[in-house]
Amino acid sequence: MTRTAYVPFGGGIDLVTPVRQVEPGKCLFAVNYECPITGGYRRIEGYDQLGATLPGEGPILGVVSFADEYYAIRADTGGTTATMYELSNGAWSAVSGTEGNLNPARHEFAEGNFLATASGRSLYGVGLGKPFELGVDGSFRVLSNAPSGAKFIEVHANHLFLGFESGSLQHSGVGDPNEWDAATGGAGEIGVSQEIRGILSGVGGTLHIGCRDSVKALFGTSPQNFELKITVPNSGAKSYSMRSFGDPYFVAERGITSLQASNDFGDFSPSLPGAPLEPLFTQDNYSERVVASMVSKRRVQYRLFFNDKSGIYWSPAGPTTVEFPIQITTAHGGESDGGEEILLIGDESGDVYRMDNDAPSFNGNPITGFLTLAYTDLNAPGAKKRYRRAFFDIDSGTEQTISVRPELDYGDTETARQLRFFLEYENTGGLWNVDAWDSFAWSAPVLATDPVDVAGSGESIGFSVFSTGTTLPHILYGYTLNYEPRRLRRG
Repeated sequence: MTRTAYVPFGGGIDLVTPVRQVEPGKCLFAVNYECPITGGYRRIEGYDQLGATLPGEGPILGVVSFADEYYAIRADTGGTTATMYELSNGAWSAVSGTEGNLNPARHEFAEGNFLATASGRSLYGVGLGKPFELGVDGSFRVLSNAPSGAKFIEVHANHLFLGFESGSLQHSGVGDPNEWDAATGGAGEIGVSQEIRGILSGVGGTLHIGCRDSVKALFGTSPQNFELKITVPNSGAKSYSMRSFGDPYFVAERGITSLQASNDFGDFSPSLPGAPLEPLFTQDNYSERVVASMVSKRRVQYRLFFNDKSGIYWSPAGPTTVEFPIQITTAHGGESDGGEEILLIGDESGDVYRMDNDAPSFNGNPITGFLTLAYTDLNAPGAKKRYRRAFFDIDSGTEQTISVRPELDYGDTETARQLRFFLEYENTGGLWNVDAWDSFAWSAPVLATDPVDVAGSGESIGFSVFSTGTTLPHILYGYTLNYEPRRLRRG
């Protein structure tokens, strides 16, 4: 007698749980798919290049959006100085005052306002040289009174803070980012006793300091009441990984973690947000390969980028991995003045790209995605089943072909190898007064259900999914399986 079972997708990659125990619907392997918080697996969006290659040489040293403009920094020809560029009418032009005046090193940015009016809104940056200020009107000035050599920067409690890799945390006077006289201006220095890997302003008037072997927090509003405390002992943060995701998120030795998880559970890996991916960090040393990170509020994702063109998209719905044809060197996540999300990346060749934003490809190159779904024994371990057909639920924003191949008995080589099936689906329908008029197919179903024939018997079944193309993303929500129970497995 034929029976049916539905397997919903979600949960992302699980590299820790034994294969037989991984929850059906999760992944053993996932590349260029992401986990929407609404469920399923969505092929990622790509990126589009902004302007031409920046003048100069070497990688992009910093990229940022500010006041609805895009900025990037690259070393000048010869490599001894660097210049900041602004994208204007599709072309990169030097910001007046920066030509050859910046240090040719990685730059970090922070936005703040030291005045009582909106006109005081400014962007601050630093890259081992003197910090600088870029006004909302485009004016640029070097903060000449500030010390040189800082690697990290943040605006906090009406002070400009600079983080030095040696372990020195210095701040300006209150209300003036160019006031650095300790005797008369209220500037000061706090030693954190460890190498600084990042600084991040948090809720509750706290400045988080990621160190080599711990995470510390600075409480207070002025030098008279500043107090430094250890919030995460024995587990430090990797450079360029600290980002605000509600709580501060960062990469530690065992992978992705958060301040809340560390406070509640300490350094015990099963409690950490990135626990399902721990083998990537402990075996492949991914914690030392982080080069950039960002947060996508729109997708509810914390994104990491590594030095081998790979990355991780982590969300509360689950983690997946990504692979790009370019080597990302710096990243920025922000918003336009109108609230639109802006995600920028720079690469080692001197190009700047905007991620997502309905980008259907990697700047014209196809996006190739893989999913190896966890196996299911349909709650009957040790019992053979005759599999007949699986129906995949697909929501598509465009026409595309994906291929699906069944896998029986945990990939046992003694089981007959299944054929790969190609699912050709069209743009799905939409909901009246909800979807954009040009983004769905008239009289088409809201959700497509496409069949995959399965010819074989086994104790368990799983599926591998492959897609490639330059089209808008699709979402896979799950599959309905038709099968017939057979005999128990014999010895």
